[in-house]
Amino acid sequence: MIGSVIHRFDEIGSTNDEARVLADKGAVEGTIVTACYQTHGRGSRGRMWLSPPGVNLLFSVILRPNLPLYRIGELAFVFACGTANALRDAFGLDVRVKWPNDIVVNLRKIGGIIIEAGSGFAIVGVGLNINWTDFPSEIAASATSVAMEIGETVDIENAFRRVISGLDSAYTEYREDGFGKILHNWRKLDCCLGMGVEVEIDGRVVRGKSAGVDDCGSLLVETSSGAVECIPAVSCVLRWDG
Repeated sequence: MIGSVIHRFDEIGSTNDEARVLADKGAVEGTIVTACYQTHGRGSRGRMWLSPPGVNLLFSVILRPNLPLYRIGELAFVFACGTANALRDAFGLDVRVKWPNDIVVNLRKIGGIIIEAGSGFAIVGVGLNINWTDFPSEIAASATSVAMEIGETVDIENAFRRVISGLDSAYTEYREDGFGKILHNWRKLDCCLGMGVEVEIDGRVVRGKSAGVDDCGSLLVETSSGAVECIPAVSCVLRWDG
């Protein structure tokens, strides 16, 4: 399903924005919008997604999962598992996931996922560092790429095909077997269990130790007082007005 239709651009403002336009016009589920370069790519919490032209994977997928808004955050887990497993299989990397939407290797970010919900559809944006090696100073200590990890340049089109296949498998599993199986697999890849975490939500910061996620995908944070705060995954989903 995923990748049955692919719209390719050399340069675009945002693949998510173009995917939204296509979704509003009735594009089939699984349609992908991909670009070599984004002038206004978005990351989590309103940040800009940085990527130079032609070295990374930047794409968005249109989904029509028929889910209430409070469950749309499940798609981040689906795509995190699909992406991580695809990179593990393709390149032999110890790829892990970080709640709610980061893909990491050795605790360095190699990719991210953003979920945006519309009327009757969801857009899942994916950014993966493939051949980028000269990161700007502000992210150099926290970012990595496939090329950096394996020590050689990667065929981006082959990487794209492998990731699409992994995402299609994960989404099919989700549709057929439900969220529980995806969550079970995600927990095995969780890089933060037992580690110190800091989460900003509703204008406040929650600090403590990660106690994993509950059965809805919400992060459980054990604070210094011994209390456990539950941070819902849906809090990380952007919903378009209207």
